[in-house]
Amino acid sequence: MSEPPDDNLDHYALGFYAPGKNLRREDCPYAEGMAAHDQWLAGYDAAVRGDRLDDRPA
Repeated sequence: MSEPPDDNLDHYALGFYAPGKNLRREDCPYAEGMAAHDQWLAGYDAAVRGDRLDDRPA
C-alpha cells in the first residue's frame, strides 16, 4: 500500500468484523509498520477472543 489509509476509517472495527466476513488474520489490508495495521490486528484478535467491540481500550 503506497498511500496511508483514510484517517476517518475505524481500523479496529474493520478488523473486529473481519472474522465474521471469513477473512483471515493474514488478510490484513494494511502494510506492516502502519498504525492502521496494528489497529486492524487488535480488532481482529479481540473478535477471536470473544470480546465485544465496546470493550476496546480507550
